[in-house]
Amino acid sequence: MVKKSDDKKGSENRIAYIPVCRECSVMLTDENWYPSDKKGHSYICKKCSFEKNKIWQQNNRDRYIQSMKKWYQNNRDRYDQSQREYRHRLINDVINGYGGKCACCDETRKEYLSIDHIDGNGNKQRREIGVSSSREFYCWLRQNNYPEGFQVLCFNCNMGKGNYSVSPHNKEVFEKEFEAKLEESYNSRYNWALKLDIIENYGNKCALCGEDNPHCLTIDHINGRSLEDNLTGIALYLKLKNENYPKDNYRLLCYNCNCALGFNRITEEKILQQNKHLKEKRKNGK
Repeated sequence: MVKKSDDKKGSENRIAYIPVCRECSVMLTDENWYPSDKKGHSYICKKCSFEKNKIWQQNNRDRYIQSMKKWYQNNRDRYDQSQREYRHRLINDVINGYGGKCACCDETRKEYLSIDHIDGNGNKQRREIGVSSSREFYCWLRQNNYPEGFQVLCFNCNMGKGNYSVSPHNKEVFEKEFEAKLEESYNSRYNWALKLDIIENYGNKCALCGEDNPHCLTIDHINGRSLEDNLTGIALYLKLKNENYPKDNYRLLCYNCNCALGFNRITEEKILQQNKHLKEKRKNGK
């Protein structure tokens, strides 16, 4: 659909065609007009196109599901790649929206950064705002213009705060909190001694980046967890100790490397490459 307008130049009248949305009459531009609709001379803005497609999908649910299944089968690699790219853009937008670096240790590599609820109770707040996944949560933060109450933490600092209410890098406060936690019960002391034993028998440091703070280390399943081997935490540590510390599918990683790999944010090769580059920079005093 187009509107006509008179453009007078001297004594000549020329008719200029201004494309407008056939649904809401908004002027169509490159920002609000899908390239495919523009090429096909379909005069509808992105917002109206989305709403019409949504209504059609609701009224033709079975047909829509079958169509999407067929399309996915024929375009699986393309779809998976687009989803990875979208996830990376979303994470970058949200991390940058909250300062772009860990509020505790100043880590800036996006692969190792996450969003922390400053006052805790993250699961409760997610239920209140109606999101069930990290992706939905990050979308909500971006859509609401990055509200207060959140901060960026790396996975190491985030896990430390989750376990002990304060990051391990805040050494003075952390040691007090940690000692108090150990004094609470025999189980706390036993579990910590067991973890230290596991850490020692698996090399005392992250196999990829060399992090040696025991509060930032955990066991990684090299080939992933299986149904037969799906243990985590203390149950996994007991299993490893009883089996004399097997190395075939287990290694020590820090939370940063473990989570970055597990969430498909980065490859193991890239982690090693980054760490090599950082060591060279430190060696050269940069």
